[in-house]
Amino acid sequence: MSDTVKMASRALNFYYGRFKALQDINLVVFANQVTALIGPSGCGKSTYLRCLNRMNDLIAGARVEGELTLDGQDIYAPDLDVVELRRRVGMVFQKPNPFPKTIFENVAYGLRVGGIRDNAYISEQVEKSLRGAALFDEVKDRLHDSALGLSGGQQQRLCIARALAIEPEVILMDEPASALDPIA
Repeated sequence: MSDTVKMASRALNFYYGRFKALQDINLVVFANQVTALIGPSGCGKSTYLRCLNRMNDLIAGARVEGELTLDGQDIYAPDLDVVELRRRVGMVFQKPNPFPKTIFENVAYGLRVGGIRDNAYISEQVEKSLRGAALFDEVKDRLHDSALGLSGGQQQRLCIARALAIEPEVILMDEPASALDPIA
């Protein structure tokens, strides 16, 4: 078991306008560990996860108080590169959100955006990631078909593969199994 702190929140409060959605959250997440947030619907689990990679920045009137760190660095520091943060802290949402691209290009997307041009490396990462998400065997002959034609569970596993492809340091998963096929 690792005792290295990967992410931490201290006295974290989060507001949607005047509504306080999170109050005084203190949590340490250790490197190389699985940490689960469990609670009733509407208690702020998804809001907290979105704080961890600053997805809430996109919501008008949203505001964070307190401290959130990744490897000891404040992720809300004004000079922080948010794109780099989201590369380091990937997220898979509850509802699958495949891009209107091929299966292959969905998984390769983050690599290409990150500046990787080596097609052999990209192909290796796509296959490795699809295998890691238990999807490769189902789609290996359809990699150049639209991802939008996949079933809901396959789309969710595709989104997991897309997150795995960029090899983030942390992967946030917001109820990722809710859209998976039971057989998966």
